[in-house]
Amino acid sequence: MKRNHKAPHFKEEGSEQFALFDERKTERRKGIRHKSKARKKRREMAKASVADLIPIRNMTDEGSFELKNNQGYMDVMQLQSKDIYSPSTQETEYDIMMMAKFFQSYAHDIKIVSMNFPVDMQRQLNAINYKITQNKTPLYEKFLLKKRDELQFLETHRTNREFYLYIYAASLKQLAEYRQNCQRYLGRVAPLINLPEEKKLDLVHKLHNQNTKLEKRG
Repeated sequence: MKRNHKAPHFKEEGSEQFALFDERKTERRKGIRHKSKARKKRREMAKASVADLIPIRNMTDEGSFELKNNQGYMDVMQLQSKDIYSPSTQETEYDIMMMAKFFQSYAHDIKIVSMNFPVDMQRQLNAINYKITQNKTPLYEKFLLKKRDELQFLETHRTNREFYLYIYAASLKQLAEYRQNCQRYLGRVAPLINLPEEKKLDLVHKLHNQNTKLEKRG
């Protein structure tokens, strides 16, 4: 019995084959690289110091800040914080109503900033050190030394959350008027505390160097 052996079928590759590398894509990639290099070359140089970045130009004789590019003036006041848990419901609702009234009536630019500042224990430490020098009882001296260690720990490792109101105006006269308006509106809810120049400079330094810790408060 004869078997029919079929020859295997082989297909020849056509004359038109896909190229392994598309020259058009390569040229397109080169164009993208050239564009990215051109953008890197046109990148602006970094500012030399923080003074070139912050919008403050100078401090006036009154303790306010003069802004750059004729943007006007700025002043900072501290908001006296209060306990929000102990007051009654009526007192809390009154404070909320007065704050809402302030934001509705005061139409100028303001900004409220909260920052952490080191705890100032220097007055308490001076009192404890004076008692230690005047003390003549060994048992009481042990208690005073322990109290001094606690105060030093608080001054080193703890901070206070403080709130500040930034106000802006086109002139110093307007700034003084806006300052009086804020003090009048917020007097019953969160009285404003005028800050010395050293504390304002500490605020500017801390605001633009938030990872640093101030060794001395203004």
